[in-house]
Amino acid sequence: MKNPILTFIHWIVVRRGRSTVPTALIPLSKVRDVLVFVDGTAPDEDAASICSVVRQYFDYHSIPVQILCPGKRDVNLLGILRKRVRGTAEFRQEDLFISLAGSPDNFAAEYEARCSTARFKVGRYQLSGDVFDLVVAVPEDGIPTQLAAFSAIKDFLNKIQ
Repeated sequence: MKNPILTFIHWIVVRRGRSTVPTALIPLSKVRDVLVFVDGTAPDEDAASICSVVRQYFDYHSIPVQILCPGKRDVNLLGILRKRVRGTAEFRQEDLFISLAGSPDNFAAEYEARCSTARFKVGRYQLSGDVFDLVVAVPEDGIPTQLAAFSAIKDFLNKIQ
């Protein structure tokens, strides 16, 4: 059960920092910068290999990518990423935001998705208020890992023209 006080504080924090930039599907050819959120605290997943696959894909397409892969020490008491991990918003002008977090209870991923100024947002599950433009679910016969989710996202990104 969630703590109602913490839920209220999360609501205030997200409301204060949320992005008002309109979002829509955009082709990969118009993407200049990418921000990818990888859940570094997910059990039974190798975050380093996921980060290398993500970096390799966007390097192939010559698109600069920033990867946020927070561990337990990188999140403060409110559940938000610390500034040393997040960077400043002035330098983060991404066109594409991808959230690979597999749990809707990951507040750091939710905060980054809601506050991102990206014009195109992709996630694994929809947040209230329709935050993501594209939601990718892993096929039923597949294993629901971040790597499988990124593979499905790659397929969709390659198809969008």
